[in-house]
Amino acid sequence: MRTSETIETLARVLFELATLADVVDAVDGDLASVAKAVRGHVDLHQALNDTSLPAEKKRDIMRGIFGESVTPEALSIVTLMVERGQTDAIGDLARLFSETAEAQRGIVVAEVTTAIELDEPMRAKLIKQLTDATGRPVTLRERVDGSILGGIRISIAGRVLDGTVTSQLDGVRQALVTARQGGEA
Repeated sequence: MRTSETIETLARVLFELATLADVVDAVDGDLASVAKAVRGHVDLHQALNDTSLPAEKKRDIMRGIFGESVTPEALSIVTLMVERGQTDAIGDLARLFSETAEAQRGIVVAEVTTAIELDEPMRAKLIKQLTDATGRPVTLRERVDGSILGGIRISIAGRVLDGTVTSQLDGVRQALVTARQGGEA
């Protein structure tokens, strides 16, 4: 089984366990917290990826840091991943679990790319407009990409709405390249 298939399977199994225990929202938040902590703390990340460190020690580290603050379901799965050398895939697990939970709740995910970070009023306005357009609750996955210069690119429900300055400039450039050359009659 490929790593991505393994992570997909773990996310699906964890979702089923969380559903049975009625802790889907808690597990969703816990996975995001653990992924952020592991990604954000260099010493922790290095310790969990250290192949010379025994699995029992890694298990103790995970329990010591997260044992009281995350659900047992989330802790068990991320600890298993650490023991199997899949620490770097915890973020993928968190993303897949979250996507599964959102789909079960009927929430539509919109991938939004902007040149600068959205402020709260703009974020709220965008969520409202997309919710009105789809007729379903919408959550944003935001990404900042300075190379688009300005504007916004939204990918939602298999469609891409590209209002970036870069795409507009590309359109003008293409129009100029393919325009017939005029001249004196």
